[in-house]
Parts: sequence; C-alpha cells; structure tokens
Amino acid sequence: MRHDTAMKANIQVSDEGLQESGALVGAIDVGSNAMRLGIAARDADGAPRLIQRYREPVRLGHDAFTTGLLSRQTMDEAVEAFRQFRRILDQHHVEKYRATATSAMRDAANGRELIVRIFDETGIELNLISGEEEARLVHYSICRRVDLSNQFSLLIDMGGGSVEVTLCDDGEVVSAQSFKIGTVRLLEMLGQEGDFNTLLSEYLDGARKKLREQIGRRKTDRCVATGGNAAAIGELAAQILGTENSQQISRKALQKLIKKLSGFSFEARVRDLGLRPDRADVILPAAMVFHEIMMLAGAETMVMPEASLLDGVILDMVDSEQRTFQSQRRNLLAWARSLKKKYHVDRKYGKHVAHLALALFDQTDALHRLSHRNRLLLELAAHVHEIGMYIRVGGHHRHAAYLVSVAPLLGLSEQEKLLLAQVVRYQRKGAPSESHEPFAQLDAAQQQMVWQLSALLRLAIALNKERRNRVDDVEVVIEATDMTLHLEGHGDLLLERWAALKTAAYIEQAFGLSLHIDLGLTD
Repeated sequence: MRHDTAMKANIQVSDEGLQESGALVGAIDVGSNAMRLGIAARDADGAPRLIQRYREPVRLGHDAFTTGLLSRQTMDEAVEAFRQFRRILDQHHVEKYRATATSAMRDAANGRELIVRIFDETGIELNLISGEEEARLVHYSICRRVDLSNQFSLLIDMGGGSVEVTLCDDGEVVSAQSFKIGTVRLLEMLGQEGDFNTLLSEYLDGARKKLREQIGRRKTDRCVATGGNAAAIGELAAQILGTENSQQISRKALQKLIKKLSGFSFEARVRDLGLRPDRADVILPAAMVFHEIMMLAGAETMVMPEASLLDGVILDMVDSEQRTFQSQRRNLLAWARSLKKKYHVDRKYGKHVAHLALALFDQTDALHRLSHRNRLLLELAAHVHEIGMYIRVGGHHRHAAYLVSVAPLLGLSEQEKLLLAQVVRYQRKGAPSESHEPFAQLDAAQQQMVWQLSALLRLAIALNKERRNRVDDVEVVIEATDMTLHLEGHGDLLLERWAALKTAAYIEQAFGLSLHIDLGLTD
C-alpha cells in the first residue's frame, strides 16, 4: 500500500458542463514540505468539489529552518513546480485561482525574492499568509466537513513549519495560536540521529506552557486534526494496528502507533509501510506532537476529516463575499466574548455600548461613507474596549490597544488589526496625534477613519455613562453645521447628556459638525 501518491494524471470530469471555461477553480498551497495544486469543480448549487490534487515535493523548510535562506537550487525547483502548475491551470482553462504560502516562506529572509521570481516567470501571484489566516482557512474547511456545534473543539493543523492550534466554542473560533513545532522544522533542528524521542520531548517543553495557557482547564469535547501527516497517521493505524476507521484514532492507539513507528528505520518506513521518503522522515515527529497536544487537552479521540488549507482556500474563493464576511464576523465576535470572560469585563455593558455605537454608525453613513468592514471594527472595539482594565485601570485604553494588537484575530488583515487597536486606543483621553507612532504610520484616509470610528465609540461610551444602560435608542439628525442626537430611554438622562456633550470638540474634529443633544421622550 502506498500512501500520499502524487496524482499527475489528467483531470477527469464527468459532470456535464464543468469543463467549460471558468467552471473550474484552483488553489496552490506552498508549504514547508511540499507544494500542492488543487482543482475543484462547482456543482449545480455553486459549491466546490475537489476533483484533483497535484503535488511537487519541494521542501522549502530544509533551507528556511536551517540557514534562514532559500538556496538557488531550492528556488529553481520551486519555480519549476510553478511552471508545471501554470501548464495544468492553462490546460484545464482554470481562470480563477489563488496561491498561498505559509511558514517556510514567512521564515526565509529571501522569500519575497522567490515570490517576485515566480510571478515574473509564471504570472502566478503568490500571497504570503499569516498563521492566523492559515488557521481561519482550515477552520472554514473543517466546518463544512465536521459538525462542531454545541461542543468545545480543539483543531490541530500540522504543517512542516508550524502547528496551528485553534479552539472553537459552538463552532466559532475563540482562540488561535501558531507554534513553531512543524515536522520539517523539528527534523531539521533535531536531526534523525541519536535519541530523537528524548530530544523532541525536551524541545516540546517550551511549547507546553503556552499550549496549556491556550487550552485552559475546560474539557475538550472534540479533537480534529488536519494536514497530510494526520491523514497518513489514520491510514497507518488501519494498516499496522488494524483500526476500523482511518479517519479516527484514539489517544491510546496513537501511542501504540508511535511505539511501532519508532521501531521502523527510515528505509523500512519507505519499503514496508509504503510511505514517500518525504513523509517517512516526518511521520514520527508528527505523531508525537499530535499525541502531546491530545494529552494536554485531555482528548481521548482525534478525528481526521478530508479538510485542508487547500480546501479552505477554494471555499473562500467560491463562497459569496457576504457568506465569508458573516463567518469572519461570527468568529471575531466569539473572540470578543472570550476576551471579556478572560479579562473579567462587563459583558452586558459592552453589548449596550456596541448597540449604541452601531446605531450612530448607521445613521451617520452619509458623513463617513465607511464600509461594512469598518462597521465591524467599531463593533469589536465597543465590545472589548475595557479589557485593558485587567492590566491597570490607569491608562487602560493604551493597555487595551496593546492586547488587541497582539491578539490572533482570524478574519482581519494586519492593517485592519492595526486600525482596530487605534480605535480602541482613542476611546478616551488624548486625541489622535502624529506624535503617536502607530497613528502616524497610517495614511490620511486611515487616520480620518480612526478619528471617526473612535469619535462614535467615545460618544457611545458617554451615552452609557456609569453603566446605567438608560439610553434605549438614539436618533441622529444631520443638518448643515450640526449633529443633533435625540435620546430615548428611561430616567432624566441628564448625566448621559452631560457626558455626551463633553465629546463635542472631538466630534467636531472628526466630522466638522457641532454636537447637540435632545433628550426626547423618557419614562
């Protein structure tokens, strides 16, 4: 039995009409151990179905994790692989495709040089994605294959350079972290000689503390593993241990498999187990890392669905922008809820501030003309603006901005993450200033956006002064030089009016309008 056989045959598509121009979509995953091209056909409902995989065994991680530089030979091999991918894409008239690169390209000092060369010689634009984006795309794929609802789930995506560990509550991501314990990286750092098991165990000590902090004490209901090594482990368990299901393995069985694999030499893994050479040398560290994470999470069983980064990229391309955005929004709001629990902030208060902030955003659309993604940034800022108090009440706006800036935010670009941190930073105290380096790095349009979103956040916070939740609704009336707020709620709302008017100078700077408050009807 031979595992992970590279499929290089022509694509066979039986579905009527799928061979017409534009009917196929493609994705390229440039990993640390190999490069993969996946081609998918869309069914009658527009959903993608992966019909072909093509693999080139170019191990970028060998150079990236030892010298930090891709050698000329490795770069030549990578470009040749992309020439082959280009031929396949053209042969099958694949006009819509996306190419992504992960850990090895992130680590290689000359990775950008290779990206430019690939584009110049093949016309394929290769995008370097973060560990957070990698985790988002894998999660996106898993959610189509596995029901994660009503469970606390642990997702482990094993790559050659890194392992992405993601926690999901009721299917939504609440935490994600990338660990530099990928199989190729471990192999290059620890070698294959001597007591590899002992060296690996000692090396993993550095990751155990962070993993424990991330996983916490909550019991994991489901453990899901993805990546080529996860699939190979399932097949090997069936072959060696006689397990009935190659897409599921118990922790006990995994421990037995590790013991069996340790007794096979590299040559025996290739000859007797049918593994490719570039799988045979990394399968043992992969199994050991999976087992270690299962132990830390208290997971008894690990499932290995047919989900992958490649699949996630294709789904992300084919799905509507609205569907993708709503998935990102759900994950980000789940993250916000988890932060409020972690940093002991008032969830009810933050929810009310978010309600008011979004009402202000929607009714001032004619002034700011900001996008739905900017609206999401304001919503997130309203929910998490108090997390800095966990560190220190004094200057908590600065602490909150820092916590946001270092958090793994699945679905936000690095630029959006920076903007979110700045909106949180200017929720109170001093106004945006060129003397503040993160703000000074923004262009004029982005600076204006920070001014306007932070102004709406300040105003929403003021309208919920002393956490009284007394303002139920706000109506915004825009006139030539004035912005008038009509407040409705319970009580006299005098405190809220006073607090809101204290933001008047900030509002005028952000929108060029004078702020007025009409208390309207109260009960």
